[in-house]
Amino acid sequence: MDLSSLLLFIPACFALNMAPGPNNLLSLHNASRYGLRTACLAGGGRIVAFSGMIALAAMGLAVVLHTSEYLFLAIKLAGAAYLFYIAWQLWRAPVGEAAVAGDQPHGTWRLVRQEFWMAAGNPSD
Repeated sequence: MDLSSLLLFIPACFALNMAPGPNNLLSLHNASRYGLRTACLAGGGRIVAFSGMIALAAMGLAVVLHTSEYLFLAIKLAGAAYLFYIAWQLWRAPVGEAAVAGDQPHGTWRLVRQEFWMAAGNPSD
């Protein structure tokens, strides 16, 4: 990929990832629960995941995925399994014990990892 294409490709990828979806809903949830600063720090995990996807796409992973149906299916199934895991956790979460808006998270690194895995498991967002 030449430099001019890459300079158009990278901002376009980040712009597409700004569309509403699970990643942005998680970030909004973190901001409403733990504050803007913590949500922005946690969003770094999402940026790392998206940057990795951009790098893989630029290096030609898309060609490999197009030629290997089974690898593409495995990646899709792993992402779907992770989303089902998150849904299961949300379903089993206690409803009556809502957190106070000023609560501190169990750890910022936990939120960073959560944002990373959400973005990595749902690359279409």
